[in-house]
Amino acid sequence: MDSDDPGRREGGPRRAPVSRSGRGRAAPRRTSGRSAAPRGAGQGRPGRRPRPAPRPEVPRPEVPYQDPAGYEAPYDDAPYQDQAYQDQAYQEPVYAEAPRETRRPAKGRKRPSGRGGSRTPRRPAASGGDPGSARRPRAALGSRAYFGAAGALGAVVIVGLGAVVLLRGGDDPVPTHAPAAVIGRPAGSGPSPTSYSSSPTSAAYAGIAARTSDAGPLTAGEAFPPSAATVSVPDSDAKLTLRTKRLDGDCAAAVWGATVAADLRRGGCTQAARGLYASTGRGERAYGMAVAVFNLAGSADADRFVGLLDRTRGGGFVRPPAATGPLGAFGQGFGMARGLAMGHFAVVSWAQRLDGGGDERDETLLSLLIEGGKAPAVLGRAARAPR
Repeated sequence: MDSDDPGRREGGPRRAPVSRSGRGRAAPRRTSGRSAAPRGAGQGRPGRRPRPAPRPEVPRPEVPYQDPAGYEAPYDDAPYQDQAYQDQAYQEPVYAEAPRETRRPAKGRKRPSGRGGSRTPRRPAASGGDPGSARRPRAALGSRAYFGAAGALGAVVIVGLGAVVLLRGGDDPVPTHAPAAVIGRPAGSGPSPTSYSSSPTSAAYAGIAARTSDAGPLTAGEAFPPSAATVSVPDSDAKLTLRTKRLDGDCAAAVWGATVAADLRRGGCTQAARGLYASTGRGERAYGMAVAVFNLAGSADADRFVGLLDRTRGGGFVRPPAATGPLGAFGQGFGMARGLAMGHFAVVSWAQRLDGGGDERDETLLSLLIEGGKAPAVLGRAARAPR
């Protein structure tokens, strides 16, 4: 059978067409771009034209399947990917701000280190290590620096005198029941000293720090024993004698000013013992001294009271007992006073020249303040208190 017979090649594989003019030679291969019929195709060509019909059977390329553009186009245009990408770009500034927040605490850490470095030299200054800051108050206060040194020396003397009282024993038995505090209405006006200083209590009076352990009220024998009838000033010819004395159950009678009386009420003051001394000399060298002892509830009340007198001076202070003669003008002119907290007792001494003269350089006045602080009643109780 002829190889060009269309009936024979219908189900067989495709063969390259053979030229009739020259059998055995392969005809030129068709290309997809050639539309013209091959050379020498006579009656065989009409049978070959239906051959391309199977081509649609081979899905090459399948238009419905291999149209990725049609399938992926909605995915590429999906707003979700665009938003996801844009979210990252939007979050970058937020994430970039995180280092800024970490840098701010870092700066904060440097500031305390800088401040700590500046505080280090300041702490010794606050504790009194700066000699310049310690000299300025002394220069401004004048005699108060002397009072500080004299007070320390006086504390040593007081402890020594307390031991003497302990050896001798008390003049009167000490009652064991404390009276109730009664504070009346104080005077609205009165005198005040020119200068004043105070000192808190010390360990020497720890045995009488609270009135609960020293409940007995003061007696006249304790407050004004025979040994306290005169006061002598060391290294001086001045000698003062007790002229007037009072022991009041109402502490308001011993002060003036509502603020001072209110503090005594707060401190539970139950008694006030006052004495007024005058020297035997005449003229400009005559001296006077007033001493007041307040019986308070505790050492904290005594500390507060002696400190308050410096702030209320001019608007409230201790009242000297009434007297006649030259002592009637006590409190007028230049005067110096000092308050001492001694356990639950507060002792205030006030010295001046009877002519109203003098100044802070008068050593006799300074010595009188020290001697006036040696209240025999307080020293005796401190010496007898258990330690």
